[in-house]
Amino acid sequence: MNQYSQKYKTICRPKEEASREVAHQIAQVIENQAMDEDYVCLGLPTGRTPYLVYEELVRLANERSFNWQRVKCFALDEYVDSQVEDTFHAYLDKNLYSKVSIPSKNCFNPAECDDYDGLIASHGGLDLTILGVGQNGHIAFNEPGTAEDSWTHCVWLTDETLQANKALFKDPDKMPSRAVTMGVATIFASRKIKLVAFGENKKRVLQNALKEKITSDLPVSYLQKHSNLEVYTDFSLD
Repeated sequence: MNQYSQKYKTICRPKEEASREVAHQIAQVIENQAMDEDYVCLGLPTGRTPYLVYEELVRLANERSFNWQRVKCFALDEYVDSQVEDTFHAYLDKNLYSKVSIPSKNCFNPAECDDYDGLIASHGGLDLTILGVGQNGHIAFNEPGTAEDSWTHCVWLTDETLQANKALFKDPDKMPSRAVTMGVATIFASRKIKLVAFGENKKRVLQNALKEKITSDLPVSYLQKHSNLEVYTDFSLD
């Protein structure tokens, strides 16, 4: 057992149930901050993992009429030189932004900002960040070898990441090999982090990352040090 093993909470549920629970946690943060008449800043992922989270969050938003005027959304990452329909902004717009009443001026993307970390800081920092994890241990697009003190930066994607994401492109041959991503330090500065991982193919990487030593070979392992981390899976980490 490593020295950080008691710092995070693990919630093991079936995928649909875990996704609903994460969505309810996001909703609670939005509602609590709105009552304080403060802004809430969210760090948001894309891909297969958060799809059901956004579906439930949209349902809750329409049911409870959230005040999205006071929500700021910061995409974790974005491809460089991607077709518009394949961008992460397009994904977030399709699955969340266009389905709720959030103003477009409240939706931010790292590929459209020269100082993303400064922008996040100017809005008070991230209150809650949702993360997935790649099979090679990347979080956002912080690939193996990324330093713990990294901030938002441009990255060349590994062959493993390219292969894993090709299926998400209409024309895989046009998949970009570069991206802009929040750095590890950017993510780590978030006051709360919820890491979501489903499927047996993610089990070994999380076991290695959260039960063994912290290493740049598995950037997700840095999260062991975070003071407010919850891990949602549909498998046991024991």
